[in-house]
Amino acid sequence: MNLKKRVNLYSDSLLPKEQRLSFKRLTQALGLLVFIFVVSSTVTYVLVLDLEAEKSELTQQQRLLNSKKQSLESAIAQRTPDARLVDRVELLSQQVELKQMLIGELSQREALTSHGYSLLFTDLARVANSNIWLNRIRVEENSYIFEGFSSAPNSVPLWVERLKTTETLKGHAFATMSMSRGEDKPLGFTLTSKAETEEAK
Repeated sequence: MNLKKRVNLYSDSLLPKEQRLSFKRLTQALGLLVFIFVVSSTVTYVLVLDLEAEKSELTQQQRLLNSKKQSLESAIAQRTPDARLVDRVELLSQQVELKQMLIGELSQREALTSHGYSLLFTDLARVANSNIWLNRIRVEENSYIFEGFSSAPNSVPLWVERLKTTETLKGHAFATMSMSRGEDKPLGFTLTSKAETEEAK
């Protein structure tokens, strides 16, 4: 009588090791970045259109004020100066100067909106981390505020260090960073950066 023995050659060590960064997660991260870029581009386009419309309206108002001022100056030159006309010309001159200042400010805001955001999102795409996703970005004059979540807490400091090397945030110091975790929720964080020149002041 022959006895057969079964030998179990199965071992967990023979299974392929699970990759922490799978192709699926990379695809999801890439899709999210593309979505963010499309949304940000659309928002930027709308903001630029609004600024252009506002600037166009101010330019038209400035031209109208200039025309009125020139007419009054001609009237003053052709006859004895009238105190009321002189005051009117002075007031129009101040209004024209104010409109010109507003147009200059709008031009600066338009340049920041159209170019600043696109460069920022390009830099964010370069330092993207599959464990981190942003749900809100605020850009002020010399300050950037990022709000988001992370599935791995230790990924946030590493991501911050990479942010410091980007073109947009070069020369910026990260002033504050707060982190919190709700029940059954991923780690939430808020990161604020300011230009080092401001911090020095």
